[in-house]
Amino acid sequence: MKEFFKKFSEVLESKLMPVADKIGKQRHLAAVKDGMLAYVPFTIIASVFLIIAYIPIPAYENFITSILNVENAGVWQGKLIYVSNATMDVGALYVLIAATYSLAKYYNTDKLQATLTSLAAFLVVTPYVFGDNGGNIPMTKVGAQAMFLAIIVSIVSVEVYRKIEQKGIVIKMPAAVPPAVAKPFASIIPAFISITLFYIVRLILEITMSSDLFTVINTIVGKPLLLLGGTLPGMVIALLFEQLLWFFGIHGGAIVSQGAMNPIWTVLEDANRVASIAGEVPPNIISLSFRNSFASIGVIGAIIALVIVAKSKQYREVGKIAAVPYAFNIGEPTLFGIPLMLNPIYFIPLVITPAVSTIIAYFAFVTNLVPLPTGLAQLPWTTPPIISGYLVTGSIRGALLQLVLLVTVTLIWIPFVKMADRGLCKEEAAFEAEKVLN
Repeated sequence: MKEFFKKFSEVLESKLMPVADKIGKQRHLAAVKDGMLAYVPFTIIASVFLIIAYIPIPAYENFITSILNVENAGVWQGKLIYVSNATMDVGALYVLIAATYSLAKYYNTDKLQATLTSLAAFLVVTPYVFGDNGGNIPMTKVGAQAMFLAIIVSIVSVEVYRKIEQKGIVIKMPAAVPPAVAKPFASIIPAFISITLFYIVRLILEITMSSDLFTVINTIVGKPLLLLGGTLPGMVIALLFEQLLWFFGIHGGAIVSQGAMNPIWTVLEDANRVASIAGEVPPNIISLSFRNSFASIGVIGAIIALVIVAKSKQYREVGKIAAVPYAFNIGEPTLFGIPLMLNPIYFIPLVITPAVSTIIAYFAFVTNLVPLPTGLAQLPWTTPPIISGYLVTGSIRGALLQLVLLVTVTLIWIPFVKMADRGLCKEEAAFEAEKVLN
């Protein structure tokens, strides 16, 4: 068995690692990842206000309503969602700005002007709605539903901008002109061409299809991705691949979740948030909260198994060291301390346990055993299990589901930990015997 895993590991490492490494370093995916990560703090800030506004305890709502002496809870809840309106409701703009900045930085072009150009291009293709009080942009056109459009505009606008700049098609000011003045003038032609390109695209779509880029991209790109990423098989496949990368020492989360899937899961999450605020049932089981709070429960079972069954000195020490960090979802001490990476004994539990958690959690939600994640609580990734389960669902049943998942993955890990621990005990016994002889 060990020989089989050794050969299997060698084949996968030689074939998969170079490809995965290239994917992880691909400049456009890296920019998207940076854009999503930059947006995260603002979702957490907004979620604090949303949690305060929508704590699922009727007595709490009644108490605050009576203290403030208002007609109903909706009055003060409406004030608390101002922060959400300024952050989550315009999330595409945050991602657009951050992703553009990251890609412009990679190309060593003018980051400020490239970012402003991208923002202008995005607004050019975003249709206004006109009424008696003038024009306005619907929040849906700049929120999570516009995430795919924001990503595409950021990439295309930077590519056009830097290629025009590389060709030297810029307004060159005299050397005596300060850089602070020269740079904006140098950006005029690249920005003009980039913005005009998107303007032409908008006109073509309006004339030929009576549509806009937001609708077209969400139909052609967004809907298929949402259908895939919003399904149980889609998430299971993503997590299996992510864990496979981790096995070979590659940051699977950065490549799969942060790099590719988070934009999809964020759109689904936002739909849940909007429904929850409106007092409706969240429409999506699969979402960012589902992935972070339930589907990610896997490797923590290794730590619990170490604490329960390990007898070797090495594993007992690793269990002590790694237990506290992993309670806050910090897994590096476990990955490197056991180690789990490139360790054939742990290949199976490392790869399959998040998928097992995903399947169990999915059926708990689809059968209404547990309320769906509300989308209101955008928690830091360090939020401990049990606490996060309660907060993202607004129900103690969410915490109980996490407890079930913890028990399940621990039971999967125990036989493998025992097997490896026996080997370590023998090695430690042999080492002690050798010390006595010497």
